[in-house]
Amino acid sequence: MIGAGILHITKLMPIITKSPTPNFGKNNAKVSVIVPIYNQERYLPTALDSLQCQTLKDSEFICVNDGSRDNSLKILEERAGKDKRIKIINQKNQGAGCSRNNGLKAATGEFVGFMDPDDWIDPETLESLYNKAKRQNSDMVVFNFKMVDENGNVIKKPTLKERFYPIFDIKEDRNFSWKDIRAMGLNGLHAMAWNKLLNRDFVKKHGLHFTQSSLSEDNVFSIGATLNADRIGYSPEHFYNYLQRPNSAIRSKSDKNLSIFQAIDSVKKLLAKMNLTEELGEEFDDFVLKLIRCHARQIVSKDKFRDICRNRLTAKQNAMINGENLLA
Repeated sequence: MIGAGILHITKLMPIITKSPTPNFGKNNAKVSVIVPIYNQERYLPTALDSLQCQTLKDSEFICVNDGSRDNSLKILEERAGKDKRIKIINQKNQGAGCSRNNGLKAATGEFVGFMDPDDWIDPETLESLYNKAKRQNSDMVVFNFKMVDENGNVIKKPTLKERFYPIFDIKEDRNFSWKDIRAMGLNGLHAMAWNKLLNRDFVKKHGLHFTQSSLSEDNVFSIGATLNADRIGYSPEHFYNYLQRPNSAIRSKSDKNLSIFQAIDSVKKLLAKMNLTEELGEEFDDFVLKLIRCHARQIVSKDKFRDICRNRLTAKQNAMINGENLLA
């Protein structure tokens, strides 16, 4: 448990406009979980319940209130007043990427994980993943998730083992690296951050961070983690419950979807920095196509979308996009 001397941190903090460095105390947790929150009063109690009932008690939950206008902050303050593991960062609305970056700066855990405020995790999640990471000396551990509806009914249970078969036979007792799964492209381990537990020293060493974009802000973080990790562990358990909402940001028609080009640029710069531009050229083209495919039909300003593609993407990438009629 985190020391009692930091209880005052759970009260409303001053508005933070730049990267915060709050002092949450000297005691380090085994795992820090970072939760970006913006207007999630309906789902937040369930998310917090799942964190507070974790079997791994030596953990901290860094909740970044991103300028919520509903009762999210009130819910956080009430919970934090009773549970010292809950830490609050309060900031002006800057997006999930900035929220996660600020959470990383405040984290004290040996390992860090992420959760979205409308999702939840199973009770043994942190303990199981932490023990596996320690036992295998992993830079990070990836695990499976369940797609669920608002009643908690399981819609689908995808697995990484099936995703990689027959390219690579992933083993739960053996580490692997991106070179083992490179045929899957840059999204082999999924782009989201919440199906991964990462060693915090590893995150700091490689400067892993999120882009400050409206959507797809976790692509450069997850891809950076994958490409830098020499030892990736795997858990076959479906620990994470990923809520499927018809009105979620990724499914809403909005020009916010144009922010995917920030993610594309960030990954392109990452590959250049790691001298992997040529080696992973085809994989990067596939990454661009997949991201465009996921968001194209939600973009409202089609003419602007076409102009950005022509001006910022390569001829090959545009040809791939046109081949699937994604600019229509």
